Amino acid sequence: MENGKHVMVIGGGTMGQGIALVCVLSGYRTTVVDLPAAIPRIRTGVERFLADRVKKGKFSAADVQNVMGLIAIEEDLSAAASADWIIEAIAENFDAKKKLFSDLEKAMKTEATICTNTSSLSVTAMAAGMRNPGCVLGLHFFNPPAVMPLVEIVRTCWTDEATAAKAFEFVQSIRKFPVLVKDTPGFIVNRIARSFAVESLKIVTEGIAAPEQVDRIMRLGGNFKMGPFELMDMVGIDVNFAVTRSIYRAFFEEPRFRPQILQQDLVNAGRLGRKTGRGIYSYETGGKK
Repeated sequence: MENGKHVMVIGGGTMGQGIALVCVLSGYRTTVVDLPAAIPRIRTGVERFLADRVKKGKFSAADVQNVMGLIAIEEDLSAAASADWIIEAIAENFDAKKKLFSDLEKAMKTEATICTNTSSLSVTAMAAGMRNPGCVLGLHFFNPPAVMPLVEIVRTCWTDEATAAKAFEFVQSIRKFPVLVKDTPGFIVNRIARSFAVESLKIVTEGIAAPEQVDRIMRLGGNFKMGPFELMDMVGIDVNFAVTRSIYRAFFEEPRFRPQILQQDLVNAGRLGRKTGRGIYSYETGGKK
């Protein structure tokens, strides 16, 4: 296998699948790892993505065959022994990520780099205690990875210039736009996005405007492609709530980052957005209401 051309993605959810496909479409041999029960769903998701590309005339049958030849879906960490880039995209749970990194350090090759796709947790804290903490950095992709061009490269106090430069080149090689950031709560995008979401939630909670009014104003007046509530539904209300809570705690309960009761109510009701058919809006009939 060509050196530097094997990517291992751990976690085959929406983000993991998207990151894996981005890597495969850029010519990287890619291994997706998840629990056995998740493998059929991941395979179906990849096949659906490729079928959609064929339907839109962007892919030929030969293209599909080439992609399928580059991607493997497995249930253990054995691929870490040959992977050059290991991208973690499991649930946003610090303890789970920390344990995974410990397991990976025993299985990976010395020159490999472990990257976490965390959107709000401390990359430095994840790397602390490892034999070589400098092998860990953040690669924060955005949803959906196949469409969104930006990737935040999060460096820690152990990240040397060579590792940062290598990560920059890797992100460019998968046709994304890299931005090098420090390991601070929420990095850049999610820190800014807290104001976008939290203030919008306050406006609705205070009865100043309805969600659809806020979204329409931000699209027409702010030239955003979608409003804050449409964005929350797409990302997932539960994900947005978890990130808000994480950043709020990380900034020692700074009031401007405080989560809103409406977020908690929606999560408690199971109204998580597009993925459950209902969030701020209803998607149960295939469209937004």
